[in-house]
Amino acid sequence: MLDLLTEGRRNPGTPAVWLDDNSSLTHRDLGRLVDTAARALDGGRKSLVLCGGDRDLPTLVGYIAALRQGHTVGFLPFTREVIDAYRPEYLVPQPGTTTIPEGYAPVDTGTPDLTLLRRADGPPAADIFEDTAVLLGTSGSTGSPKVVRLSYEGVLGNADAVVTALDITPEDRIATTLPIRYAYGLSNVTTHLRAGAGIILTSAPPASLRLWRHLLRSGATAFAAVPSTYELLGNRHFAMLDQSAIRTMTQAGGRLRDAVALDLWQRMEKRLNRFFIMYGQTEATARITCLDPALLPEHLGSVGTPLPGGQLTIVPAEGRPPVPETEGEIHYRGPGVMLGYARDHADLSRGREVDTLATGDIGRLRNGFLYITGRAKRIAKVLGFRVSLDDLERLVEQPGSPVAVVSAHDQVVGVVGSGDPGVLEEQRRKLLDVLGVPSRHVVSVWMPDIPRTRNEKVDYATLTRTFAGAQPYNLGDDVPEGRRGER
Repeated sequence: MLDLLTEGRRNPGTPAVWLDDNSSLTHRDLGRLVDTAARALDGGRKSLVLCGGDRDLPTLVGYIAALRQGHTVGFLPFTREVIDAYRPEYLVPQPGTTTIPEGYAPVDTGTPDLTLLRRADGPPAADIFEDTAVLLGTSGSTGSPKVVRLSYEGVLGNADAVVTALDITPEDRIATTLPIRYAYGLSNVTTHLRAGAGIILTSAPPASLRLWRHLLRSGATAFAAVPSTYELLGNRHFAMLDQSAIRTMTQAGGRLRDAVALDLWQRMEKRLNRFFIMYGQTEATARITCLDPALLPEHLGSVGTPLPGGQLTIVPAEGRPPVPETEGEIHYRGPGVMLGYARDHADLSRGREVDTLATGDIGRLRNGFLYITGRAKRIAKVLGFRVSLDDLERLVEQPGSPVAVVSAHDQVVGVVGSGDPGVLEEQRRKLLDVLGVPSRHVVSVWMPDIPRTRNEKVDYATLTRTFAGAQPYNLGDDVPEGRRGER
């Protein structure tokens, strides 16, 4: 079990959670809600609690209460496929949900602030490995129920390492600028709860002026985002930053352009504040490295050194000697390395299967600092979320409409097709829905024929080069209304 509301680390009467309507809950109020939820989740055995919401109070309360009770928390979609595969004992639905999945019934929680459903049909599911704390989707889970199994030890160890690296204190407050169902977003919540700090619950787009006004009202001291968000920040955001209490900014989820990183560092340095560049993966409970802001100019382009307790090694390609600064796959040992993967409830009974994480990313170490130079074949990152291009391709394939999915521009997926252009647009929009990203992150390219290799396989190397040379979008193009923060 893990109690993220440890006594003695906060003043019970001070605000702990700020909501979108500008109201707030004290640490005492939050504690009472968590106590109520924990009692409702006391079923006498370790169970899976599936949270379908995101960045809302019931999800936050359900997460804290489930960990306190020693349960496993899954941040997975409420699809029939997922429910049938994992057979969760409890469901915490998204606020406003009126449909109750078949086989579940409401639990009397005694408060309208928390809706909880419990499985009512069939025998108890199989036992869950005692140390399994969290289930999160990753690259292989796009369109399938494959998830990462994170341990209590890993969640705690990674959170404490981040708290130490960022010097998070009870006086800090961070907004949910990233979805909680993503590892980076969940890590922001967990680390600040662990430190006794405050959480500003909001689902407003992170570059919207509505979000930034909320940051000012709530006295936010920390801001976390992926590269595409920082690319969107302009003069109005920076004017509000200067008025804010923000003293820490962090970036992870992909490579940030050096010019943008240096500009942000200079702005924060001028305020005697800090801008951290970090690197991580879901399979490592979010974060692996951190670049000390004082060293950023000297090591521009690096993602820093391992978090406390972590160790990085570079495994060169087969046949290449392990010389200093050689390029190869990044391997990681340390706090937060996952237990393993799961595809259904039966897999939750398995224990640790991974000690050293092969990240699938390519890089080199220079004087202990990690520089990421690329990604393993057929894996891409979109807004910080690792996706399998093969999985995406399978999702949109249709008879008579040949299609290939590639990624050459950081954070952008290309759908290359040679069939009906109207079908190609449908395929593009389907990926937008699946990924939940702004329109400019999924682009389509029509070709007369999809190139193939001599053995008739899709020639992804040629397609990637073609896609990269096409420069399919400019940063300011095709940004949905509200995404550029002008509201």
